[in-house]
Amino acid sequence: MIRSGIVTIHDDLAPLLVDIDTVHQHPANYNNGDLDKIIESVEMNGVYRPVYVQTATDYIVAGNHLWEACKTLGATQIPAAHLDIDDTTALRIMVADNWIASLAVPDNSLLLPILEHLQTTDGLRGTGLADHDLAAIRALAEIPAGYDDFAQWPLIAVRVPPHVRRAYLRLTEQAVGDRERFELMLRLAGWDGH
Repeated sequence: MIRSGIVTIHDDLAPLLVDIDTVHQHPANYNNGDLDKIIESVEMNGVYRPVYVQTATDYIVAGNHLWEACKTLGATQIPAAHLDIDDTTALRIMVADNWIASLAVPDNSLLLPILEHLQTTDGLRGTGLADHDLAAIRALAEIPAGYDDFAQWPLIAVRVPPHVRRAYLRLTEQAVGDRERFELMLRLAGWDGH
């Protein structure tokens, strides 16, 4: 393992190491990652992937928050994969990296045994989840993944004022992801999963 400040970087990334100040967060990055969770992951797991950087600008197109976490932890180096891409492609990659990841739909019945194993062997620290998340996922895993009267996954979108969103996030903090939060709200309202 390679050390940079208090950050550990996996040895296989050594050929990609650059001075952390030679690459920069993309000024158009619109995503607001959970920096505390990313820092926790870096502290527990080390840096296991590079940031992706547009060669012409030295702007990070994927991994902006990983860079920020490493910088916050005092790292002087970071693994960076440079991509010879134009500005439009850089923006498209940045949006795709952020947006497509947000579309993922976890299968809680597959996630649950992994989390239970980690909790009993080493704890959940570094996964981005906490014990209360495990309890929520355990409840959500009871709902069959394929359960749907109409055999389709509809999109539900609601625009709410900021104070309602804050209340929603506070009431559903035990869940992970939008779908899980919504299902938890339904359970809190009395839904039995059928």
